[in-house]
Amino acid sequence: MRGWIAGLIFLLLVIAAATPAAATRDLAPASSAASGLSVTNDQNALSTRIGERFSFTSTVRNDSRMDRPGVVAHLDVVTLDPDVYVDPEDWSSQRTEFLGTVPAAGLTRIDWKVQAVNSGDFVLFVSLTTLEGTDRVTTSSALRVTIASQQTLNAGGILPLVLGLPAGLLALMLGAAVHRRRRLHQVR
Repeated sequence: MRGWIAGLIFLLLVIAAATPAAATRDLAPASSAASGLSVTNDQNALSTRIGERFSFTSTVRNDSRMDRPGVVAHLDVVTLDPDVYVDPEDWSSQRTEFLGTVPAAGLTRIDWKVQAVNSGDFVLFVSLTTLEGTDRVTTSSALRVTIASQQTLNAGGILPLVLGLPAGLLALMLGAAVHRRRRLHQVR
């Protein structure tokens, strides 16, 4: 009987020892080394003002020995302020780039053009996946962007209209009044 119990305990210990390793392996995030793809940005921080445009370049590298077909890069914008709403489509109309095949040991560069829509602190990053829709996603490090608010008297170029329209109406009214007075003096 003791041999049977000892065998069962031994079997349970072997299963318990193997289970955490298997669970850890299954739950571990996919690494960029496994896919062979990596993405880096040419900047890690920048400052600008609201409404200004800025750009940065991402480099997609394929460090594997095989071509990687159907590579897709996607730009995302995240706010660091819970009270600020971010609609990434307002920041850039072209946020997804279909790169096609990235050759073995090759690289591809992407120039991103972005407009600062909100003021505050933001993080931009680029994620890579493939058209196969695999569960492996590779992400760049963060590009931290600080955007200052811009208080302007001439927001959107409206100041000439705001001042010009009333001034034009006033000039027309004065011209009409002068014309009317002249006619009245001529009639007398």
